[in-house]
Amino acid sequence: MKNALLLTILAGVAPLSAQGDALGAPVRTTIEAMRANPDAFHNVKVDFTVQFASLGRISNPFFTKFTPTEFTNFYGWGDDQPIWQEPSYNDVFGMLFVSKSSPKLDQLYRLPLYKRIRCTGVVRNTFQDIPWVEVLDFRELRGAVDTPMLTHLHRGEKLMEQRLWQRAVSELSRVPGAEAPAAAVRAAEKNLGVCLLRMGESGAALGHLEAAARLTQKRDFELEKWLATAKQTPGAAIDRIVDATTLRDCERPMWEAFEGVRAVLPAAQPISR
Repeated sequence: MKNALLLTILAGVAPLSAQGDALGAPVRTTIEAMRANPDAFHNVKVDFTVQFASLGRISNPFFTKFTPTEFTNFYGWGDDQPIWQEPSYNDVFGMLFVSKSSPKLDQLYRLPLYKRIRCTGVVRNTFQDIPWVEVLDFRELRGAVDTPMLTHLHRGEKLMEQRLWQRAVSELSRVPGAEAPAAAVRAAEKNLGVCLLRMGESGAALGHLEAAARLTQKRDFELEKWLATAKQTPGAAIDRIVDATTLRDCERPMWEAFEGVRAVLPAAQPISR
């Protein structure tokens, strides 16, 4: 009788890794997918990538195993979130929990802002259409955004909204390639392609748009439209309104005096990775 009771108790406190193994191989997914349909992932072992934001302080609004005494909570963004855009930056996901008995706890406490980590976990609960994820294990990945990179991407898109294409190119070209994650490089390549196409540099634009297409994981209809335009009717994309100006002749830049002479951008040089 005592032995049976002991076995029952031990089964109830089985190690987290053993509990995760019982669910089989993890399903590769994203935070975006889990948030969109949390019930579909309930009690599913998952594998996903996060950009670390910060440690958290989530209380326990309903009965769950994630008590502050037993678990540490942290916040993160999905790997594909364009966090250089303010709405996306503010849309941080906070229902990620690591057991305080985990051997990775100290590593979690040392993670820097924006560090990318690949997590294996289980969606233990859903509450108010939000998944609560127990992270069983994680490993750090190479490549991450940083403040200068986010600044250049943000400024570039704002300048595009103002139709200041050349200035936008200047900002977007500063997004480094070696350590930049795919989502950031893809956004820079796509926007560079659009800017150059709007400026009439279709050859250079096509190289950047094709580079963005190679980094695209799911279908992007807007990118496909720009690619088709660059190949078939590039002249239709030129922003001719920016050629109009109210500057007097004496206020024009000196090089505009040379009619018919126009600087041609070099062949496309996609951002290296």
